Amino acid sequence: MLKETSPMTGETIATRLNLSVPTIRGDLRLLTAVEILDARPKVGYVYRGEQQVGLNYGELYEKQIADIMQTPVTIRDNATLAEAVSKLFLDDVGSLYVVDQDGKLVGLMSRKDLLRASFNNNNAESMLVSVIMTRMPNIVTVTADMTLVSVGKLLLKHMVDSLPIVDKQDSSKLVGRITKNRIFQYFIEQG
Repeated sequence: MLKETSPMTGETIATRLNLSVPTIRGDLRLLTAVEILDARPKVGYVYRGEQQVGLNYGELYEKQIADIMQTPVTIRDNATLAEAVSKLFLDDVGSLYVVDQDGKLVGLMSRKDLLRASFNNNNAESMLVSVIMTRMPNIVTVTADMTLVSVGKLLLKHMVDSLPIVDKQDSSKLVGRITKNRIFQYFIEQG
C-alpha cells in the first residue's frame, strides 16, 4: 500500500486496513526500525524498502585487520609484576605485549599469567615480567594484511582474547593488536 502511495499517515493506513491505529502502531514501529518505512513528522510514513542496502558478508569477512587494529599496550621485559598488574588494569586490557629495550616483541603477559604468578609469589615488587611472560616464538602473531575471518579463526583455535600484529618483514616489530571484542564491535557497527 505504501509502496504505491506514499506518504500516508498512521490514521490513513489504519482506515484502509479496517484496523485501529493502536493495533498497527507496533507494526509501523518495527517497519520503521528495520528501515522499510521512514516516519516523517506531520507528513506520515514513506516506503523506502527499495533503498535498503544489504550487508555483504564476503566483503565483511575478507576485510583486512589493518583497518580495525588497535594500538598495542606494551610493557618492558624488566618491569616488575606489580607494574604489570597496574598497567593491565589501568589500561583495561587482557594482555600486555612485552618488549625489550629496543622495542622488539619478546613475549606476552596475560591476566592468566599474572594470576598464576601471584599465587606462586608473595613479592610482586621483585619478580620481573620476563620471568612470567609467555615467550616468543610460543606466541601466535598475525600481520595487518590478514583478513578478519582468518584472524578470528586463530583467536578461536588458540582460545585467546587478543593477538599481536607484527610487521610482515620483521616479526619482532609490533605494529598493533587485534581482539575478539574489536572484531565483534566492527561486526556490530557494520550490521
